[in-house]
Amino acid sequence: MTSLSSSLENMSDHKNPSAADLSPEASALLAQAVEARNAMERAARDTTVAADELRRYAKFSKPGQPSAHIVQLRQRQAAARMDSARAKQAFLKASQAFVHAAGLTVPPRVNLEVFMEPWLTRAP
Repeated sequence: MTSLSSSLENMSDHKNPSAADLSPEASALLAQAVEARNAMERAARDTTVAADELRRYAKFSKPGQPSAHIVQLRQRQAAARMDSARAKQAFLKASQAFVHAAGLTVPPRVNLEVFMEPWLTRAP
């Protein structure tokens, strides 16, 4: 854990441009990354809601072939999980494009999501 905290401290010591110093292309890509993170959070909530609803109804279902309602809930859960995976992939793609356009380097052994967090919180 200390290596992660030291890596994060090194990120703050590294000369990163501020959000105001970014090129228009990098600013647009940062906005895309913010939107993708918001979509990722929405998809995660939808996945949780679908799983909770499925658990609630499956608890009282009779053994044997599942009811049409349970099948629909499973399909909704599967669709929510796929949407969540797509949203995460879009976020990582937008984040990587932003890092490249801004001329940043992600420190070794630091997750791209962790590296992007300060940028996403100070984005306009």
